[in-house]
Amino acid sequence: MTVRPFPQLMAIAALSAMAIGAAPARAADTIPTHRLSAQLATDIALASIAACAKLTYKITAVVVDADGVPIALIRGDGAGIHTVQTAQDKAFSAVSYGRPGSATADIFKKDPTNGVIAKEPRILPGDGGLPIRIGDEIVGSLGISGSPGKDEVCGNAALDTVRARLK
Repeated sequence: MTVRPFPQLMAIAALSAMAIGAAPARAADTIPTHRLSAQLATDIALASIAACAKLTYKITAVVVDADGVPIALIRGDGAGIHTVQTAQDKAFSAVSYGRPGSATADIFKKDPTNGVIAKEPRILPGDGGLPIRIGDEIVGSLGISGSPGKDEVCGNAALDTVRARLK
């Protein structure tokens, strides 16, 4: 009697052999990154709300990671409902372009036909989005809404309070 191995077993054996012989990951094949902790993101958002409160503004602050995914979102007491989505879009824009929202707005004003800026639904060129960096690496961004013309002022004040923790 001839015994035939099952095709599934042969496939498993082949995959196992490939895994054993696979080359280990090399430094050149990976990209080291940094991530903001939830605590640091929350501290940045709270510091933003406090900085704007000193100027009598009620805001929402959002901190996103390097992929634009929210880590911390705090709608300050009395902040308008519209500030939630606006702050998220400002944070997404800043991390996407790697520059403050005001700089993106300046580019858009110089060339309003810039299709990329105008077409993307979550891009909001304007004051209130700030990239968060460790050295040259963008690790996230801060979006603020609710203090017209002062969003980046409040955001920069907040980031200054945690600058030593961004190393």
